[in-house]
Amino acid sequence: MSTSHARAALAAALLLWLAACGSSEPPDDVDAGVVGLAQCGPGSQPETALQGEVPLADRQDGRNLQGYSCNLKLVGQYQGTGASVVSPSFDTCAYMSTSGTLIDPLQALEPSPGVLVVDAADPAQPVQTANLTGPSMLIGTWESLKVQADRKLLGGVAVGALTGAGFFDVYDISDCAHPVQLNAIGGTSLELPDNVLGHEGNWSPDGLTYWATGTIAGSITAIDVSDPTSPKIVYTGLEGFPANHGVEFSADGNTLYLATCFPGGVTVLDVSDVQSRKAVPMIRQIGSVTWNAFSCGQHALPVSWGGKPYLIVPDEFDSEGIHIVDITDPTAPKIVRQLQLQIQYQANAELRAADTAGDGLFGYESHYCAVDTPTDPKLLACGYFQSGIRVFNVSDPTQPREVAYYNPPAQTGKGLSLQHSLHAWIGGLLPTISDLYTSGSGTNADTVGIDARYVGNFVAALPSLVVNAGGGPVSGNLSADWCSSPPRFVGDQLWVTCMDNGFMVLQFTNGVSPSQ
Repeated sequence: MSTSHARAALAAALLLWLAACGSSEPPDDVDAGVVGLAQCGPGSQPETALQGEVPLADRQDGRNLQGYSCNLKLVGQYQGTGASVVSPSFDTCAYMSTSGTLIDPLQALEPSPGVLVVDAADPAQPVQTANLTGPSMLIGTWESLKVQADRKLLGGVAVGALTGAGFFDVYDISDCAHPVQLNAIGGTSLELPDNVLGHEGNWSPDGLTYWATGTIAGSITAIDVSDPTSPKIVYTGLEGFPANHGVEFSADGNTLYLATCFPGGVTVLDVSDVQSRKAVPMIRQIGSVTWNAFSCGQHALPVSWGGKPYLIVPDEFDSEGIHIVDITDPTAPKIVRQLQLQIQYQANAELRAADTAGDGLFGYESHYCAVDTPTDPKLLACGYFQSGIRVFNVSDPTQPREVAYYNPPAQTGKGLSLQHSLHAWIGGLLPTISDLYTSGSGTNADTVGIDARYVGNFVAALPSLVVNAGGGPVSGNLSADWCSSPPRFVGDQLWVTCMDNGFMVLQFTNGVSPSQ
C-alpha cells in the first residue's frame, strides 16, 4: 500500500471509530469561549491574522520564520537537538526530553543521547551541562517527565511511541545541573522494571508517590518512591476508560484529578487508600464531567479564586481550548468558562485545515498550563501546538483576556538537525488528526458536530504531505513549532521549551507581569 493510501485508510478508520463514540453536551449556561485580545506594546511583533493563527500566507512567504510576539521578548535560548513533548524546569535548570530511541534509533549513536540538562544560571546564555541516559530517558518519556520540587527529584517513565512499559527513572536534582540517577544498578544506568504502562505521569504533593497513566484502557499505576533508590508498585488498575491522560492532586494528595480522552473531561478520584498505604488499596470515583466526545483533556490544574476551588483543564484535541471547572461540589463538577483562541472557533475550521496541512499530528491545540500562583492566580500561561506560548489575565476567571504571547520562529528546513524533536522526527509528517471534527465554539457550546468541508479538506491534503515536506524526509514542513511543555513563571520571566526551538527564557514587557 502506498504511503498516501495508508494515511487515507488510517484517517477513514479513525473517523469511523470516533463517530461511534457518541457525544457530550456541555451545560447551556457555559460562557462562550471568546477571550479578549492582547494589546501589544512597543517591541512586539504581532500576529498578522486571527488570534493564535500562523496563516498559510505567512507559511508560504516566510513571515513565519520571524516568529510572533506580544509583550514577551526572548532573553536566551538553548536549541540543541530540539525536545519532545514535556520538558520541565527546576531551579536554574531545564530538562529537554527526547522523542527517544524507539522512534529514532540513530539517537543511540549521538554524543549526547537521552534527556539534555541545560543550566540557565545566566538566562541570556543557557548551556548544556549533562545528559541523562537511564532507560526511560533514552526510550523517551513523552508527557511523564516531571519534577518534585520539595524532594528535588526528577522522574519519568519509559513511553517511546505513545505508550510504553517497564521502566521508571528517578534522579536526584539537588545539583540541578548535574542530576544523579538514584535507582540504577551497580553504578550503571540500568534498573529493574518498576512500572506497568506509561504515557503521562506526575508526583503526589508529598513526593512519596509517582503516578503513571498509560492512556490505553485507562491504565493507572502508583509507584512508592519513599525510597527513591528502590521504587515499588503499590497500585495498578483501570480508571478513565477508554483513555486517561494527565493527573493532578489536591494539596493533601488524597484526591486525584484525572483528565480523560474520548470524551474529553475530568474525573475526580479518591486515592486516599494509596496515599495512606493501605494494604489493599482501592480507588473510588467521586465525580466527573465531560464536554466533547471527540476531544482529549490534557491535565486538570487545581487553583482557587476567593477561596472557591476550580480546575483549569487544557484540551489537546478538537480546538476545545481550555475549560475552567468549578469543583465546589466534587461530586458534580461544573464547567463555568471556556477559553478559545479565535483560530479555534468553529467558523474557522477551513482556515485551520489549510494552515496546518503538512505540519503534523496536532493543529492549533492547547496542551500544558501553569499559573503564577495557585491561590487567586492573576496570570495563566499555556503552551500550544502551532500557536506558541499564550498568557491570559484570569484575575476574574469569568472574564479572561489575553495579555501576551510568544510564537517562536518556524524551523522549516532544519528537521535533520533536530533529532530529539518529536515534531521534527515523524510527528510532523503524520496527518493532522487532532482536529478532524469541530466542537461547538466561539459563540455557543452546542453538541459536537462534524464539519464535512473540513474533513474533506483534511483527506484531500493527505497525498501532498510527503511532496510538501520541505524539512527533511521525516519532518513535514515545520511551518509552526509545537510548544507543548508547561511554561514556568520565574520572577518576571517565563521559562518555556518548544520542540523545535528548544529551551527559551522569555521576559515580560510593557507592564505585563505577575508582580504588576
